[in-house]
Amino acid sequence: MADLDVAAARFRSEHGLVALPGGHHPGRGTANLIIPLGSEYLELIAVVDPGEAAAIRSSQRVAEAVAAGRTFAVWIARTDDLAATRTRLAGQGFELPTLAAGARRRPDGVELAWTLQELVAGARPSPLPFLIEWRLAAGQHPGEAAVEHPSRARGIAAIHLTDPDPEAARERLQALLGADLEYTVEAGPPGVAAVVLDTPAGRRELR
Repeated sequence: MADLDVAAARFRSEHGLVALPGGHHPGRGTANLIIPLGSEYLELIAVVDPGEAAAIRSSQRVAEAVAAGRTFAVWIARTDDLAATRTRLAGQGFELPTLAAGARRRPDGVELAWTLQELVAGARPSPLPFLIEWRLAAGQHPGEAAVEHPSRARGIAAIHLTDPDPEAARERLQALLGADLEYTVEAGPPGVAAVVLDTPAGRRELR
């Protein structure tokens, strides 16, 4: 967890964000800390068991992002009805990899569970998000945890994405998200370039 502690200290000193204990992801070789932001959150994630993570492509993506010096490995959009979303996206021509179930246990013993849909096969870097449907009791979403950030950040205002073909990426994102989120897509390697936080002092960009 040393890498996560270092990352948490950096996010607090540089961005005024407090990371809370998360947990380990069984069978995936990764662990996380959580930066709650109301209905959203940032996840600090690291490979803590390289042997276990070696067999999991999405865990290897985390290791590759760290090795490449990228701040963001992936982003995730929440849906309350993943089955209906899958049907809609399949009708729009999305090729949908197999669903994956996940869970982790918080330090207080509460288990958080979810179902995850990747939109790009092989866990390749992409401006497209994962989709997640949580299986949680009310008030247990990670973003809702009580915390006081020195920056007083209160949510994610926008996300900046990159792709070698930004126009095609914009079309895919429009079909997926509509107007639910403010985002931009510029030319560059596929992935997340920056996340913009909403704070009382104005927008704050993380790169």
